[in-house]
Amino acid sequence: MNIAFYSGVSGLVAYQQDMDTIAHNMANVNTVGYKPLRTEFSDLLYTRMAINNEEEKLVGHGVRASKVELLYGQGNLQSTEYPLDFALVGEGFFAVDRGRGTLEYTRNGAFDLSVEGKKTYLVTADGGYVLDGKGKPIEVKRATDGTYDYGDVQDRLGVYRFDNPYGLEVTTGSSFRETDVSGRAEAVQVGRGEESPYRIVSGAVESSGVNLGQQMVDVIMTQKAYQFNAKIVQTADELEEIVNNLR
Repeated sequence: MNIAFYSGVSGLVAYQQDMDTIAHNMANVNTVGYKPLRTEFSDLLYTRMAINNEEEKLVGHGVRASKVELLYGQGNLQSTEYPLDFALVGEGFFAVDRGRGTLEYTRNGAFDLSVEGKKTYLVTADGGYVLDGKGKPIEVKRATDGTYDYGDVQDRLGVYRFDNPYGLEVTTGSSFRETDVSGRAEAVQVGRGEESPYRIVSGAVESSGVNLGQQMVDVIMTQKAYQFNAKIVQTADELEEIVNNLR
């Protein structure tokens, strides 16, 4: 009887975590450059009901949410006609310095300017410095009449790759940090005559990769699975009560 309790409760915990992941995806359906998450499940410990009967089939003890996987599909491009918006098509990430030595990587190319004294830098919406291929903040020059020249900004943007981007750590919104699993970030260097693994489109951003219709289907499936496991716990409790009343 305890196995039924454990199996049901493990399902409740796992599918609650899955629902949290789906809710996070749906909340970021309009976040530029966002990559959706998917919960992966795995079986828990298997044992034999009859310890002395090795021919009996193993019985499982439920399920758990083993990991949350990133889905790296190319998002649709959304035209903005703003000269400091850039969309990445293909592999790679923009690098962002959040300060205090914290580097993050993103597909969100909705950038802006930050005027600091006599210098102006290319920054993200939350103020992080956008880096070039050498890991330096990109300074945007201002003309004597006070206007800015955006002509070379696109060519100066650093694009970085990872051996295993699926191992990146998700931070907030559409940003990531490198991990031991992802490997170190390496700036993409395209030699003469070599084909670039990416291209940058100016005046556009990459839309969120969330498919809202698929997320709604996932919500229904997860709710049904949660209700099924709740019913297991309820039935196990009722059976336990019947057994106790027979004593």
